[in-house]
Amino acid sequence: MKHAQPQRILLALALLACIQCAHAAEKPDILFIAIDDMNSWTTLFDQDNPIKTPNLKRLAERGTFFNRAYCNAPICNPSRTSILLGKEPYHTGVYHNKDDWQKLQPNATTLPRYFLNHGYATRSAGKIYHHGRHSTRDKQALGCEEFVGHNRSRRVLSNLNGYEGQTALATFSFDWGIYPDRDNMGDLRTVKKIQEYYANAPEDRPLFVAAGIFRPHLPFYAPADTFEQYPEEKLVMPKYSLDEKDLEDIPLPGVAMTMEQQFIYNHVMTAPRDSVGGIRHKVRSYQAAATFADEMVGKLLDILDASGRADNTIIVLWSDHGYHLGDKGICVKFTLWEKGTHVPLIVVAPGVGKPGQVCQRPVNLMDIYPTLVELAGLPRKGDLDGNSLVPLLKNTSLEWRPAITTMYRGNHAVRNDRFRYIRYFDGSEELYDHGMPGQSDPDPWEEDNLADNPEYDDVKQQLAARMPKLEEQARGMHESPLPQRMQTIQRCGGKRPSPARDSQ
Repeated sequence: MKHAQPQRILLALALLACIQCAHAAEKPDILFIAIDDMNSWTTLFDQDNPIKTPNLKRLAERGTFFNRAYCNAPICNPSRTSILLGKEPYHTGVYHNKDDWQKLQPNATTLPRYFLNHGYATRSAGKIYHHGRHSTRDKQALGCEEFVGHNRSRRVLSNLNGYEGQTALATFSFDWGIYPDRDNMGDLRTVKKIQEYYANAPEDRPLFVAAGIFRPHLPFYAPADTFEQYPEEKLVMPKYSLDEKDLEDIPLPGVAMTMEQQFIYNHVMTAPRDSVGGIRHKVRSYQAAATFADEMVGKLLDILDASGRADNTIIVLWSDHGYHLGDKGICVKFTLWEKGTHVPLIVVAPGVGKPGQVCQRPVNLMDIYPTLVELAGLPRKGDLDGNSLVPLLKNTSLEWRPAITTMYRGNHAVRNDRFRYIRYFDGSEELYDHGMPGQSDPDPWEEDNLADNPEYDDVKQQLAARMPKLEEQARGMHESPLPQRMQTIQRCGGKRPSPARDSQ
């Protein structure tokens, strides 16, 4: 009898362990896929678009495609930080790529960390957090038990875009073209690591896997077989006006935003039409790089399906911001306009919503954190800025709040079902009418600024009410460059300096 008590204790502990294992098995896995710089010019958004993304469409058929999703910031570090912390840029104070979020938000609980704290095995590979020591210094803060950062494609011997000499386009970071070594593409190494994570997944804990795909970010590299899908003689170019008259009705801060990496625009728009350094080859390279990113999504889905875990896996796929391809005088991101902020967002939640459904409501990437928390059945985290998208997964026609995007302190865009309203730090404004969902877009390239038209005063007032009332100071490494750029434009008679200095 004296051994009965210890035996009962052991039996109780064994029973508790069984209950915990069963509970872990009931919790869904998470596959968290990030793509860098992918805009909305893909077949996911419109089958007539030129950028082929069959695997994004394949993923969307499993869940809900939010075709009016908008980034929190059109710049990598602020966007990714806000998604992973669940806080707006104007609340984190992270406005620039070199701002150290771990110093500015030392007590924040990242999305992977929150899942780790609630029993998940957390794994990450590729570009999830913005790369650089300032963003990934403290592995404990990242919340990933296994963490492999961004795998860049190895440097090629010479620039594929043909630029040499003093221009920054002669550097590896700003290159584009056919990459000669498919097997050493950085994203393929990321996918291989994800495959290892699934092969060695613990059996007693649910799994949170983050996969960061770097393409189509510069350098716009893709293998030859991907480029073959975009023959030069059949290249489809964006249908915007190829001059800068579109900037004439835009206030100075908006024009000043286009000066970020302006040297790219200056060079590619003036290069010979069919040269490897011109806008046509740059656009072709972006298309190929985006399709290569789509191929990586397909490989990730194949890995998941082969693992036997797909039926109990929540998948979310997003891009950190959009990308301009010469429209509005810019060939990068860094603006508050539609092409710089409109991104793909897909949520697959087994048993929630109808597979293959499309939600037309404007939503924000800020909503990803609370959405995953609710779908996984974790305790609600009360200090998040976003709203869970679960109600929209269940009913895609629900009324929803407009989406807001921030670029540097004091500059914000608000996007509702029909309009985009922009207000800059000096009070200047832009307003664009995109028409109602399901109707043709009357101004897809946002060429007609309606802000000075008194007929739209009520619209502006309604959207202005969504603007943040309080904003965190820019406490990071940089203040906004806009005032200085605005002075430069004024000294140049109201025009952007041309050619821009590569030192920008």
